[in-house]
Amino acid sequence: MAIDFEKIKKEDCRTIARRLGLELNQQDKVKCFLHAGDKTPSLQIYGDGWKCFGCGEHGDAVDLVAKYRGVSTVEAAEWIMREMNIREPTRKNDYGKPEREHIYPGGQVKKIMYRRGDGSKYGCWFHLEGSTWKKGRGSSPHTLYIAGELASPVYVCEGEKDVDTLHNLGCNAASGEDGAGKGKWRPEYTAQLSGLSVTVLQDNDDIGRAYAQETAAALYGKAKSVRVLDLSQVWPDIPEHGDISDMVTALGADEASRRLVELVRQTPEWEPTPKGRSAKAAATFGEDNTTFLWYPYLPVGDYSVMMADGGTGKTILCCGIAAAVTTGKPLPGDEFDYTPQNVLIISAEDRGELLSKRLARSGADLDKVFILDCIDSEGMNFSDGYEEFTETVLRYHPALVIIDPWHAFLGANVDMNRVNAIRPVFQKLANLAKKCNCALLLISHVNKRAQGENANNAATGSSDFINAARSAMRVIFDEGDEDCRIMVHTKTNYARYGQSVRYRIVDGGVQWEGFSDITRQTLESAARHRATPWEVMQKSEERESVNSALVEALEKSANQFTATRFSYDEFKKDHGDLIFGGMQPKRALDAVKDRLAEDGYYLKTGIQVKKNGTKGNGFMVQRIETSEPEQMAI
Repeated sequence: MAIDFEKIKKEDCRTIARRLGLELNQQDKVKCFLHAGDKTPSLQIYGDGWKCFGCGEHGDAVDLVAKYRGVSTVEAAEWIMREMNIREPTRKNDYGKPEREHIYPGGQVKKIMYRRGDGSKYGCWFHLEGSTWKKGRGSSPHTLYIAGELASPVYVCEGEKDVDTLHNLGCNAASGEDGAGKGKWRPEYTAQLSGLSVTVLQDNDDIGRAYAQETAAALYGKAKSVRVLDLSQVWPDIPEHGDISDMVTALGADEASRRLVELVRQTPEWEPTPKGRSAKAAATFGEDNTTFLWYPYLPVGDYSVMMADGGTGKTILCCGIAAAVTTGKPLPGDEFDYTPQNVLIISAEDRGELLSKRLARSGADLDKVFILDCIDSEGMNFSDGYEEFTETVLRYHPALVIIDPWHAFLGANVDMNRVNAIRPVFQKLANLAKKCNCALLLISHVNKRAQGENANNAATGSSDFINAARSAMRVIFDEGDEDCRIMVHTKTNYARYGQSVRYRIVDGGVQWEGFSDITRQTLESAARHRATPWEVMQKSEERESVNSALVEALEKSANQFTATRFSYDEFKKDHGDLIFGGMQPKRALDAVKDRLAEDGYYLKTGIQVKKNGTKGNGFMVQRIETSEPEQMAI
């Protein structure tokens, strides 16, 4: 192949880089592949060249391909010519020597193949005017080059030489006029092969394989049948760019023919590759086998979220959990000891010395905790740096990976507040946890937006962060003890909600203090009423006390044999103004209906009660141990 280096060197280096598979960021930078340890992209790609600011290497498009692929500059230039479809420079006065000619059906068009002094080939068209062959195709329509008959079965290959080779083996064969890489399969060729059994031979290179697939796709549904033959299946030693003519030269006509027949016999008919992704039948997935590192808070093979305000000691809590995992000691709610396992902490905020101190204060086995602190974790992210992130986790075989905070490793080009931008990242995180068979704990700061009906709204970033998580916890202060904190389980997909865990911070370490009655519902009620969780709990206790007093008064007032009616005013007069707890009487009574029913009493509210000549709103109550409510006369 003749190479015009000056022309090729001017090819856009950014396009070449993308053709090589390099993923450029928005600044057209990529991590340098020439030196190890390039944590942040340092290789800058320009329009006319490139330079690495880490190792100092630089050059043009040819140099980039040569260094990336590890090939010579000549091979790099040839690769660029193929990828960018750069034609050989015109050689008007250098056809070379005629090597062979091929006359197309009808006898009006022929192609002469020349061999140049440098070994390259050149094909030139001629058409017949009268009795004279003139250069060019003239007005002749496009048609297949055919050797033998256009009848089933027919072999389709890239060039005229291969067609003649197949015909010499006793086969019907045809080829498009231009061959692979120089022209596309034309509709005229499909029309000529319609209804026939077609076998396509692919050359042993990327261009040949692509052309064979293009040909098969065009003929599928039009030809009677289509097969695509891979000669390497019966000729393992086939060279790069090898074809049927090369096989005959290497093996001889008889052996090549025998192997060709065998290949046709074992090759199934071609089917187009289905577009889209293949789904699996539900029956193939089997039983859910979710396990937990800490039941029900930390599922293995997925990510969980821990939300906390600044100063609540979330990092110390994580060190306490890590201590239990690395020593095998049970966490709150666990019944048995476990086998000690590794923990990996990736932190963007804390130094390793501080984390090590906190781990030691919580009793961790420091040989089983591995730390990438705020210095060593710089540049890591699990979006465009997902592969490096995964390989890092796999290296330490951790049972638990703590990422603190998660959004520091999101990547500069991902908007954490946009669902469509961030959901693919969370899918990667879940896949990472599955691949590494670990529990992944993401630490989140708490935002300032209203929590309202959902305690998980407290997490920083898009709400999809929590939606995609399988478990979530919220850490809050214990108002009754300034050294205590409470971890509230606010989301669970794989198990029931866990009890809220109390822990005390003692000398920079964690001391477990049992459980708390605060729940997710407590937090949400507090947010709705602009109160603290403890105020909500106190009101609940007061309401429970009022309800108990009301239930006791109602049961004492009921009769087994007849319904007893009371006006609301009459009942307050008998039992005090606070018997309904300051609520509307009907609402207070409706709130205790279920408790009364469990005790064997029937209560009906919102009726008219007449006593001593006066009417008023009231209720009716009766013991129902032997009667059903609908059978009673009311």
